Amino acid sequence: MANQTASIWATALALLLAVVSSCRSKEPYVGTIIVDTDLPILHKGYLPIGVTLDPGKGGRDLLSPNLLLNGNFELASRPDGVGYDYTKQEVVTPNGSRLHYPLPEQMYGWEVLGGDITVESISDNHFLKVFARSTDSIVAFTQKLQGFSTEPGAAYRFSMRANAIGNASVTVRLTNDSLQPLAPPLLFTLNRPDSLYSGPITVTQSSPESRLLITIEVPEGEAYQVVTDSTSYWTRRSTAAIQLDRLQLTTTAERHPSGIDLQLFDLLDSLAPSFVRYPSGRTANGLYPGTYPIHLDTLPNPPLWTLRKNELTGDFDYKNLLSLAKALRSDPILVTNFGFTDPSTIQRTEDIKLLPQRIDYINRIISESRGAGIAIEPGYNLNGYEYNRRFTQLLNTLDTIHPNLQLISAGDRSPYNRYSDYPYDQPLPGITYDNLPLIDSLLTNEDPLLFPRMSSEVTFNNDYTDGYFLPPLALRVAFLLLAEHHTPNIRALGIEPLLSTDLQEDFPIIAVTGGHYHPTLLYQYLQDFKSLRGKNLCRLPEDKHLNSDIFVSLTTNDDRTAFYLKAVNVTRHPLNYQIKLTGKNNNLTKTTIVSYTSTQPSTSDNLEGFTHYRRREFTERLPFSGLYNYLFAPYEVVIFKFE
Repeated sequence: MANQTASIWATALALLLAVVSSCRSKEPYVGTIIVDTDLPILHKGYLPIGVTLDPGKGGRDLLSPNLLLNGNFELASRPDGVGYDYTKQEVVTPNGSRLHYPLPEQMYGWEVLGGDITVESISDNHFLKVFARSTDSIVAFTQKLQGFSTEPGAAYRFSMRANAIGNASVTVRLTNDSLQPLAPPLLFTLNRPDSLYSGPITVTQSSPESRLLITIEVPEGEAYQVVTDSTSYWTRRSTAAIQLDRLQLTTTAERHPSGIDLQLFDLLDSLAPSFVRYPSGRTANGLYPGTYPIHLDTLPNPPLWTLRKNELTGDFDYKNLLSLAKALRSDPILVTNFGFTDPSTIQRTEDIKLLPQRIDYINRIISESRGAGIAIEPGYNLNGYEYNRRFTQLLNTLDTIHPNLQLISAGDRSPYNRYSDYPYDQPLPGITYDNLPLIDSLLTNEDPLLFPRMSSEVTFNNDYTDGYFLPPLALRVAFLLLAEHHTPNIRALGIEPLLSTDLQEDFPIIAVTGGHYHPTLLYQYLQDFKSLRGKNLCRLPEDKHLNSDIFVSLTTNDDRTAFYLKAVNVTRHPLNYQIKLTGKNNNLTKTTIVSYTSTQPSTSDNLEGFTHYRRREFTERLPFSGLYNYLFAPYEVVIFKFE
């Protein structure tokens, strides 16, 4: 009887499986992704992902507490031997190269609304010079705050140094773009010579855009008689000469000992980057020869990227980098000025005779690392004969002093493979759907003897007029999956920008709004990417990911009880795929799915609608057959955890 019952149950189960299999086989699908639990492990270890602390775009250091652009009026000095385009604020070199290069007298970042307001200097120290009269209708200037939206209750602090000859008052207002007030004004009476004035600003009204408006007024004086050759009259007219400097608008947020905002530190700590590099290239590359402002040597924490330690990198310096990297348990990478920059810009090469001084300077930097294991990258995204010549001299000098030197070549590293076994930059072209195979070849098709370890920091092409359209999130994920698929060839990977005030244009990891730091959808995906991945890279049965509409990578944990399949649909069409779970060790019974889907519901010619995503997470049981169908939404990004 027991055998008969067992036979009945077996028959019923077989019929059920046949029905399920029949139903699934009738569902149309466009391809199969095989998860074979028996395939060998290609590589043991995670793909390390790091960040570069980019000072930011548009002239304001996004690591600095100051929310104002050019708050100290200290811009690059006027360069010699080159042309200048005043309409575009650009230096023009003899070969036609252009560089955004605002001069101090242009009041870069500020707009004068009325009055006699200029930028002047004494001993190369620039400040705002204002000459005001009691009869002036308006003496005011303003700055539109980048990436700054206000909410009621937000608290800020304004400060400035001021000196006045004569009686004057300064009113500081936070306004909307139409100059309507968003907070009670601050009123300062300038009655102390060369003093610091500061006060709180608490927002009372919300606004998507904000300005800082500064108005200067001179009160009427005691009546006095004015006598001329032909007439005389009584007046109360008075004047004042005012100097304003070091204007700062800051949040009241607490700061980490390394100097960055505590909110930013918490986000970085949660992201756990494998390396922290500073600064990005355009700062470290240097100014023009002979144009470093000497007075910046007097700063209490001078930046260090030029020979005189005075390039304009803001408040974040070398000690901060070492402190932050230690707190984040990350490797510090310092991009040092090498006196050489973009070879296409002829005028920006320092005299080779100064190279011994610069090498000695880099040696001091390494010696001051206090055992932090600092890695040095001389220059940024450079190559060519001149760079190779300088790099060779650097190696010949420092190799004997620091036998374990961690040095990163910024150009073609093949002559220096011995010195580039730490993160290395492989410049990558802008990524679009049609050149992903090229990107993949750059990551993998190098001679493994010359390229044992690579690090790629990528910027992404947001111009979708050429090639295929990919939403920013799908574009970045496609590259990450390519990189993870080739983890054995990559020492570390960085994605930039880390910070930006323009979420739509730059799609950064962290958005900066009103001095506050907010994780973006890319930040959330990076967290999912790092938490939902196995330590071991699996080989896919068929290496067709570059020819497919679905890009994938597959990893597993050490005991193979969980497999992580990461995928992205790189088309604007919903695609029904079959995921085949196979292998003798296949004991997988459920899957947890983290999905990022576009708010655009289905196939559409309106590509802009695909740029906005929402995240969801859910769990499903796996079918007995091992055949699991999944309908990928247009441009969907998804992570499966099979266990």
